[in-house]
Parts: sequence; structure tokens; C-alpha cells
Amino acid sequence: MAKLIDILAIEQDRKDPEKWAVIHLFKSGGFYSAYEWSAWLTAVVSYNGETRMQSKDRQPLAVIRNTIATLEGQTFCKVGFPLKSVEKFIPARTTFHPVDDNYITITIPLPQPTDGSEITFERLEKAFTEWKESQPIKSSKEAVSSKKNSSSGTSAHVGIIAQIMTYPLNDRTASENIQFISSLQHQIAAIL
Repeated sequence: MAKLIDILAIEQDRKDPEKWAVIHLFKSGGFYSAYEWSAWLTAVVSYNGETRMQSKDRQPLAVIRNTIATLEGQTFCKVGFPLKSVEKFIPARTTFHPVDDNYITITIPLPQPTDGSEITFERLEKAFTEWKESQPIKSSKEAVSSKKNSSSGTSAHVGIIAQIMTYPLNDRTASENIQFISSLQHQIAAIL
């Protein structure tokens, strides 16, 4: 998988109109992950009841907002879903573009403003920033725990625990719960 610093550089390069509606998905184990602008596009913009599998009852994706260990005070947002569920979370009428075995891009249609005005980078950037700022950051207790033991394993453990604690078990189907457990197994296997 690409390094976080490289992924964030891709996500910050959004000024050109042809990049506004592109979701970058990175494969890690049995999951696809989207970061920052791509996470927003996946979690909010593409969540329009018109997914490829016609899953209008799709549950919202859990958003994880973490601090960046190497950049004091800066944060990033991330969403993820099992590889097998890509059809469930990406809207119809989109095009998949494989970049390599662990990275694909998907261009989605952007909704048109209801006031008849044009879509602008400034409007999109404002909507993304407001969404990001509305996401809770990992608790300071988790952040302190991660700093005390700076190994990547501890950070990964905290991330797995956060996923478990925020997972809406009772709101998901048995199949979705099994996929979630399978994804946790892959993540744990990757750090052992």
C-alpha cells in the first residue's frame, strides 16, 4: 500500500476540475480505504441511494479521523470497506480506473447545486472542510497511548479497537457482520 504521506499529497491535489469527483481507493488486506477528499466523496457525496447494487438501505460508512504523528496537530479522515463491497458503496454510472494492483480511481457524478449556480472548487473545498471538521478526532487518551508506544503495531491496535467500538453491530446484517469480522482478522494478521 502507498505511504500515508503520498496518499495525502494525492488528496491535496484537487484544484483542477477533472480531479474534483475522483475517488482514490487504496487496497490494504481485504479492504479498500479512501482518505480525505476521497473519503468525503465516498461517505457523503456518493451516498445518494443510487449505488450499483441498488442498495438504498446502505448503512453510512464509519469515518475515522486521526492525527498525523509526523505533523503536529494535523489530522486526516479515512473510510474503508471490504473489497467485496465496492459495488455497494460506489454509485452507478461510474468508471473504475485501475492504477495498479493496490490502487484504483473512480470518477463519480457530482450533484448539481439546487440554486442553479455552478459547481466551483471553493464550494467543494468548503463542503469538504466543514465535513472533516465535524468528524471527531481520536480521543486524547488514544493519542497518548499511541505516543507512549510509537510502534506501528500499537497504533494499529488502537485503530482496530476504534473500529470495533464504533461498529453498529445491531444495525447490520449477519453477512455484513461476518465481513466486518473477516476484515478485522486481516488487519490483525497484518500487524502480527
